[in-house]
Amino acid sequence: MKNNYNRKLNVQTSKSLREKSNKEREELSKKFYLGEIIKKEKPKFGDNNLILAPVGSGKSFFIEENLIPENYSGKILYLTSNSSLKDSLAPNNNELREEFAKNNKSKGFFTSENKKRYGDVPYGVHVMTYHEFGLRIYSPHQTFTENIDLIFCDEIHSLPIFTQYGGHGELLLALNWLFQKHEGKTIYYFTATKESIEKLEEKAPGYLSKTLIFDYLNHPEIRKYQVKSTYYISNSFQLRVHLKAKLEYIKNNHHKGLAFTRKIESQKRIKEIAEEEGYNPITLWSINNEENPMNEEQLKVRDYILNTGNIPEPYNLLIINGSMQEGWNLFDNKVEFAILDTLDEIERVQALGRIRKDIDFLLLKVTSDDNRLNVIKIKEEFLNKSLTTEDKSLLLKDLNIKDKNDNIIKWPTAKKMISKSGYNIDDRVIRINDETKRVSILTLIKDIKWEKQCYTMLQNRKF
Repeated sequence: MKNNYNRKLNVQTSKSLREKSNKEREELSKKFYLGEIIKKEKPKFGDNNLILAPVGSGKSFFIEENLIPENYSGKILYLTSNSSLKDSLAPNNNELREEFAKNNKSKGFFTSENKKRYGDVPYGVHVMTYHEFGLRIYSPHQTFTENIDLIFCDEIHSLPIFTQYGGHGELLLALNWLFQKHEGKTIYYFTATKESIEKLEEKAPGYLSKTLIFDYLNHPEIRKYQVKSTYYISNSFQLRVHLKAKLEYIKNNHHKGLAFTRKIESQKRIKEIAEEEGYNPITLWSINNEENPMNEEQLKVRDYILNTGNIPEPYNLLIINGSMQEGWNLFDNKVEFAILDTLDEIERVQALGRIRKDIDFLLLKVTSDDNRLNVIKIKEEFLNKSLTTEDKSLLLKDLNIKDKNDNIIKWPTAKKMISKSGYNIDDRVIRINDETKRVSILTLIKDIKWEKQCYTMLQNRKF
């Protein structure tokens, strides 16, 4: 009995210690929203404050709940990077705007086009784009900002970038005005990426001299959206290996994905690859593109996504470019993977930030010499030469790709994988030492468009 009791006591003690350990682990690993961290650390803000915080850290909630003083009755300015983000904060539809206010979101928000406000707050938040703001203050004798003493600048990283595109100077004027100190006014700037801000300071030293910087991007306790697994690719052709491997899992679980790339041509290439591998992709780009106008179906899908935050059936892969890298949110719970076909860090952060949740895996573009690449990469010694059966055996041994029985795969299987990893395979019959032998020549496809053009020239004999 005593032994049984001691055994039971030990089990209970072990369980108690395990539960305590798990609880302590949970507390240690608990992540906090931006507002919670700032409330705990109590940083001292000044007149001009740059707050760097990751996507998913609760920036919008922090602005409305923590930065607007209690019983504040003044006028607030909320600046956004584009009209899509502006509309998401203060939609022109009054029913939708009223619904936002009921859910404690965007209370008191209004626009120049629709001044109707909702919510039990005494203040008003005027939402406009940086472009509109620049036009409003274009005159040196402007009075628009006189009665505004609290300004929020969302996605501030985009403003220095936009000023490089030319225009009529309104964006540069907005940039210069916002990074100055103005008596009686407090300005907060927010972004999840600091590259363009750092470049601005490099080009014009002292530009941020009046600004206090609060960097929470890598804060150990801050909450952010997570990616469970990351796979690396160096070109869009290598997508095939991953998309093919994941297809059955994605279809069985009804999962969807988001892909970003810069050019429409690249969007079409990814779409073609995805379709060939069994996916149902849809491509969206700027509605103002006159050279490549979207069709009726694309426009219909675009409106649905922007209004609902969901990818409509039957599509399971949304492919966007720079025109949609920020200013809208993808709330679809079925989105579990992403493809980022860009090396630009700002584009990566902003495009991935459209997905407002953790995701299962990410396919991330890197340079061809990146040692993180986990797709088939053929060594130079096997390229652009006639590979005999013996040479292929050496190549297979070097690749060391094994099947489910832990055996190195055979050439027919490897050949399919190699061709889908961005290599061209030319099978020939040649004579070596008076013997007829079958050989294969592997060539890295660096520019598929150029190759197709060359092929067309050969076919048409246009030299």
